[in-house]
Amino acid sequence: MTAWLVVVLPLRGDILNNDLTLIYIGARIGLEHGWTHIYSLPLQHELFMQMRPHAPFNDGERFLSPPPFAWLVLPLTLVGPAGAVYVWIIGSVLALVAAWWIAAPGQGPARILWLLAALAWYPVLYSLSLAQPDLLLVLLMAAGWRLAEAKRPYLAGIVLGVSVIKPQLTIVLPLLLLVSGRWRIAAAWVVTAAVLAAISLAVIGGQGLSDYRSPQGVVIAIAVAGAYLNRRSTHARVFALGILATTIGATYWHLQDFTILVLAAWLFWREHPPAWQRWWLLVVVLGGELAWPLTPLPVLVGVAVWFAFMVAPPRLISSKPAMATT
Repeated sequence: MTAWLVVVLPLRGDILNNDLTLIYIGARIGLEHGWTHIYSLPLQHELFMQMRPHAPFNDGERFLSPPPFAWLVLPLTLVGPAGAVYVWIIGSVLALVAAWWIAAPGQGPARILWLLAALAWYPVLYSLSLAQPDLLLVLLMAAGWRLAEAKRPYLAGIVLGVSVIKPQLTIVLPLLLLVSGRWRIAAAWVVTAAVLAAISLAVIGGQGLSDYRSPQGVVIAIAVAGAYLNRRSTHARVFALGILATTIGATYWHLQDFTILVLAAWLFWREHPPAWQRWWLLVVVLGGELAWPLTPLPVLVGVAVWFAFMVAPPRLISSKPAMATT
């Protein structure tokens, strides 16, 4: 029912009333007028009015994303704006399924519940309705974690570096990987992001790169301390900690951006946390599902408590036998 009301009906009413349309406009401008003009407001306004003549063109209807996002969408210009939205939504669902296959905990048929829960969560459905890249980021983070587990840190960093298409979802994680001793992953991530940034500057020139403000300093400081304390913990715990720190430290909150918490929950659950911590996830779920029409405060409070008990490393039971005393 929620999927029908949140995703199907709005897209049936206006298939171009979503954020991907703005990225599509940026890709079209780059293709037809040159990449130095992708942030040109007159060109954006012209294309917008051609595609959605009855919709207002305002501050929320502009292409401001990093150039790699437009490059990613560029092949979809072959199928037209409406076709691009359909392809993107189908691809997003497939990305969630792939991320679930890679990172979801558990075994057997019960594992399917994790996928159904993700598909039923309101922030995920809202992200789909806006044709956002959040589920692609979930897949990139899941693949990066799996590569780190497979002891392929440089490849993991390269995959994670592609997250520059929407960096505000994971911006704290490279720092935590570095502090926790996983410097190879962090280095490859930084190099990949730097290469993409350099290519972007070379292609578009000095005009129009989107600026992203840093998360709040206090949250970063706590997260760095937590990463150091968890330096001997698993990759899953550090990845989850980085996602939570980025979520709390954001300078603004959009409902669809909480989609990334799905992966954090899967990785967190793999740690076999205490029952009371597992039950706390229900508070986060309900905050995103029911409380958003009021304010983002309920889900943020839930994530803040989750972050707090993730900062401290889990208690490890020594495998060595106790020494006899005389």
